[in-house]
Amino acid sequence: MKIKVKDLDHLNELMIQKGFNKSDFAKQIQLSQPMTIQITNGDRNPSPRIAKRISDVLEVEWDELFIIKKVTCSSSG
Repeated sequence: MKIKVKDLDHLNELMIQKGFNKSDFAKQIQLSQPMTIQITNGDRNPSPRIAKRISDVLEVEWDELFIIKKVTCSSSG
């Protein structure tokens, strides 16, 4: 299973509303700036721990920002 950001625009808007730039936000969620940028741009998915930190720092419910997607494996055979 993977954690996906529901709405990247919403995540970035909340971050700005709380007064964070991406560098400050990275420090608050205890993650490297490049990794934070990849998550907020949708290039990477957060781990469960990071998703929890993001929702805590932005003071929103986890479900407001993230969804758990089932990963399906296709077998050839």
